[in-house]
Amino acid sequence: MRNDGKRIRIAALIFALILIVFAPCVTAFAGPGPKQPQRYFIYKNEKSGFTAMVVDDADLLTSEEERELVEQMYALTEYANIAVYTVDTASSKADYERAREKRVELFGQNADAALFMIDMSSRRIVIQRRGNMERFFNNSRANNITNNVASYAKKGDYFQTCMVAMKQMLDVIEERSVPQPMKYLSNGVLALMLGCLTAFIVALKTSSSIKKTQKAVTTAVAMTAPLTIRYGNYKKVGQRSVDVSSSSSSGSSCSSSSCGSSCSSCGSSCGGSSF
Repeated sequence: MRNDGKRIRIAALIFALILIVFAPCVTAFAGPGPKQPQRYFIYKNEKSGFTAMVVDDADLLTSEEERELVEQMYALTEYANIAVYTVDTASSKADYERAREKRVELFGQNADAALFMIDMSSRRIVIQRRGNMERFFNNSRANNITNNVASYAKKGDYFQTCMVAMKQMLDVIEERSVPQPMKYLSNGVLALMLGCLTAFIVALKTSSSIKKTQKAVTTAVAMTAPLTIRYGNYKKVGQRSVDVSSSSSSGSSCSSSSCGSSCSSCGSSCGGSSF
């Protein structure tokens, strides 16, 4: 009996050694397991009850960058829920509808919330908002921020894309100035067009006035100048009393096409910027 117990212990020890040695090989042969669900970096403001969240499904950020980004978003939770969402899978839905669905999934249908989305499949950046965030961010303000950060996304710096966007969103809420280069550019183009149109109208009026003056001078000269008439070899010179000369007046036919700035007023369904 004593020998049987000894044999059992030896067999168990051998079996344990086999598992320790060969288990890693079996795992490697089987291949990687199923993909783990994407982690969420979350901060909840206990005072306001609002939450800041980073959902990096497109894996554009490192873990350290996600933590730092959530810290940048802390101040926004004084006003509403806020999320940064990245995605790289294609969808038949419009980018704004896609962002809206994610906001509802994370925070609910009517919660005060905003979602900043980077869609790598469509190369679009969108700010989708609900509740009091709609009051803070109309389409013009939201699009201005996405335009401002699109340059970072074009360079592949998605961390700065998100960080600057969060900072500028807070600046808008707390009524600090935010750069508006696209607004200044559009105003400059509009001013240039108005200047060209004004110059054209002035030139047109000046040209018309000059033509009227030239016509009056020509008529006065024609009424007082000597008239020469030839009949065969006979030449008669006399004072002109009647203007019998034939003149052809050719005015300039001008068509003016006024092309103003095309302004397409788009609602929330077409907000955002491409990169």
